Amino acid sequence: MDVRHFDSDALAALVAVADFGSFTAAAEHLGKTQAAVSMSVARLEDRLGKKLFERGHRRVTATVTGECLIGYARQIQSIEAEALEAVADRVTESRVRLGMPDDFVASMGEALLHRFSPQNRALYIDLSCDFSRKLRLMMHNGELDVAIVTQGPEDPPEAVFRYERQVWCTGPNGYPEHEDVLRLAMFSDDCSARPRVFAILDRAGRPWRLAHTSSHVSGIHLAVASGSMLTVLPESAVPAGWRRLGEEDGLPALPALPLVLLVSRSERLAARRLAAFLRHEFARPYEPDIGGVSWIAPTEERDLPAASNKAGL
Repeated sequence: MDVRHFDSDALAALVAVADFGSFTAAAEHLGKTQAAVSMSVARLEDRLGKKLFERGHRRVTATVTGECLIGYARQIQSIEAEALEAVADRVTESRVRLGMPDDFVASMGEALLHRFSPQNRALYIDLSCDFSRKLRLMMHNGELDVAIVTQGPEDPPEAVFRYERQVWCTGPNGYPEHEDVLRLAMFSDDCSARPRVFAILDRAGRPWRLAHTSSHVSGIHLAVASGSMLTVLPESAVPAGWRRLGEEDGLPALPALPLVLLVSRSERLAARRLAAFLRHEFARPYEPDIGGVSWIAPTEERDLPAASNKAGL
């Protein structure tokens, strides 16, 4: 490697490892082997005579030198992409298609509107809200550039970029947790987290019945605001003034919700910029006190106990 120049592929590997926290996940994102990505980073380290990453048991973290070079690498990638788009005159590249479940729009949407958009005026976000399994299908079909989804069996642990607390909650004026049979307002059948909530209640011996379902968080809000039902929402989606419930209220602990950031393998600048912003703003590593019980992998849903405590309708 010429000492006066950096190799673009090596810089791409450097940034990917930093973003995904592992060589394996970075290789999958880049469409390369893990050995190829490791070799690219090793050559950079040999050239500079300094370590760029500390290899931990569960996650790779950048050294001070690594952080410095990663910042420059991002700038170089950005300039290269802008140059390519300018000479290609690709007007449609200004749109970036983002997908996420709508219970995260309130918390993440504000940051996108007030911090990302003003800094990226040439881009506009085309937002699609749906359940994670549908968003994954849209990514597979090339209908989205970036998507935030719950962790699936195909996602390695290092792919998780954020752990979101889940909380029991209800309106400010009701006490549905005191009822012998809990009345639940939940997302519809496509919600992958719903069976886990039912199973946790069954294991805790709390009778329950499904009183309301909705495909959108606004429908959950309307039902629960009456005070006669309770639901489970990500902590960031709980409306102001609502009562948050927990084990002290006789309700079982809930697992943290692991979120994965999916990014298309295209070299579009818009997608890379948005993904980098989301990681910077919302990355939240695992904390041992989040939740209190383990997240059950979707492949294990068939092994969940029958809903023996579900009350008859």
